Amino acid sequence: MKNIRIVIVVLIVFLSCEKNDSPKGFTNHTVDMGQNSINDVYYSLANGEAGTVDRSSWDIAFSVPLQSATILINEGAGVELYCVGDTSEWDVTDENSINDLQPRYNDESDWQKGAFNTNAAGFPNYGWGTYHAGNPDHNVGGDSLYVIKLADGSYRKFMVRVKLGTNSSNVFRWADLNGENEIIATLPTADYVDKKHFIHYSIVNNEAVEAEPDMTEWDLLFTRYLIKIPVGPSVFMDYPVMGILSNPGVTVAKVTDRDPEKVTIAEAVNYTDHPDAIGHDWKESDPVTHEVSLADSTSYFIKLSDGKTYLLYFTEYGGNLNGTIQFKVKSVE
Repeated sequence: MKNIRIVIVVLIVFLSCEKNDSPKGFTNHTVDMGQNSINDVYYSLANGEAGTVDRSSWDIAFSVPLQSATILINEGAGVELYCVGDTSEWDVTDENSINDLQPRYNDESDWQKGAFNTNAAGFPNYGWGTYHAGNPDHNVGGDSLYVIKLADGSYRKFMVRVKLGTNSSNVFRWADLNGENEIIATLPTADYVDKKHFIHYSIVNNEAVEAEPDMTEWDLLFTRYLIKIPVGPSVFMDYPVMGILSNPGVTVAKVTDRDPEKVTIAEAVNYTDHPDAIGHDWKESDPVTHEVSLADSTSYFIKLSDGKTYLLYFTEYGGNLNGTIQFKVKSVE
């Protein structure tokens, strides 16, 4: 009887070890972006969904940190930005001002390069405005004029008048192209310093939108953005994709040609802080049938700002109409 008990104890220990190794500590996760993927979903690898926002609720977003001057557009919702000159041309800007101009979009490989920051020369020039040395309030004065196409297809002329350094506010101006319905708005950001990377804004509704959760509460953003795809020799088209961007405090290492259930952290090399390190190409579209499938044998090591590292790989994509993404995650450090 004693020998039988010993055998049972050994068997329990053996099975317990087997349980920990298979499925190797992975947990199943699902993100639901809604039908037609209409929502942006902020996600924590440790705690799950951190926030969901209707993508159509905002048009532009201003960076919060005091020594930054990034301004994004909501390209995933169809917003377009055209630079038409300097602010002295406000009164003469109309529907013809964007003829032959190419729209400007965010650079998803760098959170600091929004559409408004295109052609920025580097400090003190931020693209849309310039920091003037010697001003005690550390303001950035706007010097560029834009036409912005909103998601509903309407147009506004738009300029940032100033980013107030000491007072942590953005002052901006817009109007219909004929000059009517002019609005000058002020967006304070002092309350969000050390809490958020961006504060979003709806031009349509003339109001701030707190789309982003506190910066420490999310790791990944499931969203839509534009990429350039070739359509001819040296000719590209802006094409919308569903993709994943990482928090500015996160780095990612991609591993290919390895079974995600067998890959080890020793294979995680070349970590990058580019937000689109996961991006959109964990799935593939057949050029003939347009059927979407998952990239084979691909996984991602995701290192958070607190030093914790997770291994992630995708198991199912429901497509844009379905709006669901399924994946497995486990902690490796």
